[in-house]
Amino acid sequence: MRIHALTVSCNYADLLALGIERWKPFLASWTIVTDSQDVATVRLARQHGLSVHLTNAFYRNGAVFNKGAALEEARVARVPREDWLLLLDADIVPQRDWFQRLQQAFAQPGSIYGAWRHQCDDPTTLDDPELARIKGDGKCVGYFQLFHQADPIAHKSPLIPIHWSNASAYDCELKDRWPEAQRKMLPLRLMHLGERNNWVGRGNTEGFKALMNERKLRGGHQHERIAL
Repeated sequence: MRIHALTVSCNYADLLALGIERWKPFLASWTIVTDSQDVATVRLARQHGLSVHLTNAFYRNGAVFNKGAALEEARVARVPREDWLLLLDADIVPQRDWFQRLQQAFAQPGSIYGAWRHQCDDPTTLDDPELARIKGDGKCVGYFQLFHQADPIAHKSPLIPIHWSNASAYDCELKDRWPEAQRKMLPLRLMHLGERNNWVGRGNTEGFKALMNERKLRGGHQHERIAL
C-alpha cells in the first residue's frame, strides 16, 4: 500500500517533529506545506528528507488562513497522481503499529477513510491507552483523510476545495463528496497534541473567537467563501 501524504505545518515544527519517526517510514512521499516565513518547519522537513512546498496561498484573495488552497496547490505541484493520498495534520501522532493496522483493515478505493483522535497534553504519554477520545469529531474530517486517487470521486478539479477563507469547511466539503456509506473509520488511534481551534492560524485565539461570533450572528459559515 503506497501512500503520498500532504501536511500543512505553519508554525507547527515542534509538534510535527513528534510524529515524523512514526509516519515517515511507511509513506511513499510526504510533502510539508508552509508559508515563506516558517523557517523552523522548512529546516525540520529538510533534515528528515521530506518534500517542502512554500506558498502564500493561505492569505491570497483576502483569506485569513486558506488551508484548502495551500493543500491543493501543493498537491498539484508535488504529489504523484497515483496510489493513496493522505491529508494529515501536523499535530497528529499515530500509534506505533498504525500501518500494520491500516493494512489489516483492507482499505479499498471507493471510500474515504478517517480515524478517531485522542487528546494528548503530554508528549511523554503518547502511548497511554487511557487517553480520552476527542468528542465532537466528525467522521473523516480534515486531520486525517485517506482515499485512493483512482477513485472517480477524487477526479474533481480542484480536488481540495480552495474557496474558504480559513482552515475549516474545506475538509467537510471534500469528505461529503463520498456518500455516507463510503465514509469509513479505521481501527487506528491518533493522538492529538496541543490546542485545537486553530482555523485562523496557530495561537490566534482572538481571531477564532471573532470567527465563531460572526457565525452566530450570521447563522452559519457560508459568508466565509471567497469569490475567486
